Amino acid sequence: SRSMSRMRALGKFAFRNASTPVAGLRRRESVAYLEIRQTGPLSGTYRVQGSKNAVLPMLAATLLVPGKTTLHRVPKIKDVNVMLEILHLLGCCSCWEGEALTIDAGNVNNWVIPEELIGQMRSSVILLAPILYRMKKAAVVEPGGCSIGRRPIDIHLYVLQALGVKLHYEWEEHIFAQADYFCGAHLFLKFPSVGATEQAILAAVTANGMTVIDNAAREPEISELCRMLRGMGAKITGDQTGRIVIEGVKELFESTCEVGADRIVAATCLSAVAVCSGEITLTGVDASHLNGVIEPFEKMGCKIWSDKDTLTAARMDKLMAIPYLKTSPYPGFPTDVQSLIMAVMSFADGQSVVEEGIFEGRFRTAYQLQKMGAAIIIENNQAIIWGSHLIGTKVEAPDLRGGAALAIAGLGADGVTTIFGYDHIARGYEDLAGMLFMLGAQAALRE
Repeated sequence: SRSMSRMRALGKFAFRNASTPVAGLRRRESVAYLEIRQTGPLSGTYRVQGSKNAVLPMLAATLLVPGKTTLHRVPKIKDVNVMLEILHLLGCCSCWEGEALTIDAGNVNNWVIPEELIGQMRSSVILLAPILYRMKKAAVVEPGGCSIGRRPIDIHLYVLQALGVKLHYEWEEHIFAQADYFCGAHLFLKFPSVGATEQAILAAVTANGMTVIDNAAREPEISELCRMLRGMGAKITGDQTGRIVIEGVKELFESTCEVGADRIVAATCLSAVAVCSGEITLTGVDASHLNGVIEPFEKMGCKIWSDKDTLTAARMDKLMAIPYLKTSPYPGFPTDVQSLIMAVMSFADGQSVVEEGIFEGRFRTAYQLQKMGAAIIIENNQAIIWGSHLIGTKVEAPDLRGGAALAIAGLGADGVTTIFGYDHIARGYEDLAGMLFMLGAQAALRE
């Protein structure tokens, strides 16, 4: 293709082996689909998988050490596979042992992130800072928007430039970055972007001098990354406050770290018990990371309590509507749970309103729910939902969280719900059907 030819002009590393799959990884679209049947009260225990949103920047951070890093509780999901394929193409080796994944970044020899893989996973842009640290240059195709809305990387680029990176633009969407070293700086993010905060952290930990990141994202995944980096020798404070202070160090060291629980997967389980009723127990989860999610579910009639790393959720009474709910950055209600709670609201008694404050494309799931009989009206950035009677039918997952939301809706709908587009769901869930089945739901993955 023309873009491939252009990128090859960068030099001998550009797109080498980009068309050769890494052993064990599949490129082709899956023909699998989910089959969900109406389910009564749930009952069961589930150990929540490692966090997708935490593990991806942690994998990027392994590039900062010219040696081995071991991560425990790594979810075996499609996005991890894509990140591993990129790391392999950059010169890394990896080895699985159960849920433990070891990355050896001792022989990094490439500086181009393949366009094909950027298209599969936009968050791979966070590799820019680590690649620059190792190779002094990096090349990437600007990822553009995605199915849930506009997701520009302008804040990422602002961060890199402020820390001393020189950026060059070729052929419009191609970005080339150069930096012999990073320089500490005072950064103010115009929006508390999780990805841009992670980019800034990954660059600042080895920068010359001090870096202050104001209006930084406060999501638990930020603290997960900082916890890992501190274990590698980084000097970071304030990662839960919105003002992160980093004193750059000359080098980082080999380490071992465990990935925390996926709070969005936990919220998916809460959505299931909200629709089906019953009582479930989630283990290995930090309930404090779910405060912004728990409150709305409690308002709808769920009872939720926690003890150490265990969370129990139950619903026995009527499911009630929420008059108004808006998504916002942490510690607010997360945009990743918006599709899920919209599915739950479709069974609630009364009228609910959800306002999307981050990604305008999150409401695409509403049109699939309407196929099932959901009474939903979209007005600008708000969804107005009336509790109604849903009937199982064939639907298409519009994105990762939307696919999970359709599975939740299928648990309460009459008959059988068939959900296609399973590749979207596989990006973030190890086995969504298996998880729901363990909690007592009638769910199966079909080929």
